[in-house]
Amino acid sequence: MVLLSYIGYIMIALLLMNMFAKARPQIKERAPGKALKTLPMGIQSRFQLQRSSLLALLTGILFGVFTGWLPASTASIVGAFALFALFIPMRYTFTTKGVAVGEGMFYPWSDFSGFIVNGSSLKLDNPTLFGRLTLFIKPAEMNNVLQYVERYVGTK
Repeated sequence: MVLLSYIGYIMIALLLMNMFAKARPQIKERAPGKALKTLPMGIQSRFQLQRSSLLALLTGILFGVFTGWLPASTASIVGAFALFALFIPMRYTFTTKGVAVGEGMFYPWSDFSGFIVNGSSLKLDNPTLFGRLTLFIKPAEMNNVLQYVERYVGTK
């Protein structure tokens, strides 16, 4: 049984490291192309980016606390680290070659076949099943961003 507890702790640590790596990667590569626009990511965008890790952590914490192998104090520390990772400031960078989400993920314009604007969300479509990228942009900045997206991505 002790082995299962260690496996649980390792999985929780890996999920937290994944969250921090998305927010602040160790190896920061500059986005290719000329930078056109940089916008801060809102909390909704950061939540969407981290949602799979957050749900996995929440599930692990709940099962761990209810089954008794994870102390409540450890669960609260893990929750605090997860919230801290969620609130680390991130930004979108639009370049002539594509869009960077944070400092570690870059998506070239050629990956997208179209886009859909719905309020404050901009959905960049990819022909593959899991290829859609949703950006949450303040309505005041949407027209500026659409100038770049219309130039490099076909409309739907």
